[in-house]
Amino acid sequence: MTRRALLAAALLLSGCGYHLRGASVETSIPSAYVHGSEGVEVTDDLKRALRQSGVQILDTVADATVTIDLMQQTQSTRTLSYTDRATTAESQLELAIRFKIVGSAEKELLPERWARATRTYLVDTNNLVGSNQQQVLMDSELKSDVVQQIMRSVSAAGRQLQKPH
Repeated sequence: MTRRALLAAALLLSGCGYHLRGASVETSIPSAYVHGSEGVEVTDDLKRALRQSGVQILDTVADATVTIDLMQQTQSTRTLSYTDRATTAESQLELAIRFKIVGSAEKELLPERWARATRTYLVDTNNLVGSNQQQVLMDSELKSDVVQQIMRSVSAAGRQLQKPH
């Protein structure tokens, strides 16, 4: 009986357009060139997400439908609260990527903007290894969130390309 309930729930969720977090974003763009400036760590993750959405990743800008320019990455950690022993109790991580999307003939489809993600986590001074592992996991989630934001922007740029001029 439980198996049937799970199957029914899965069918209902898939029918209503629900997607798991991190699932690919649909886009109508056939090909893209992705330029990641030095220090931008999400370039490969974005290329992978675009491929999963059916976008052909090109090695040159010449034949690309769009160019996605990842111009800058900033990453910061800040302390949100302290323990009674003046050690960090809670930290916040932030990742931001500045990017723009350009179509053929250098037509700006999406002006420069920032994709940002933040995560907050508790620091356990009695388990620093666990806290470090948690930070590594948070870094991965931040990258995934930022890539998904850029993917939604790519999808919006694709809709702009389809508008009659």
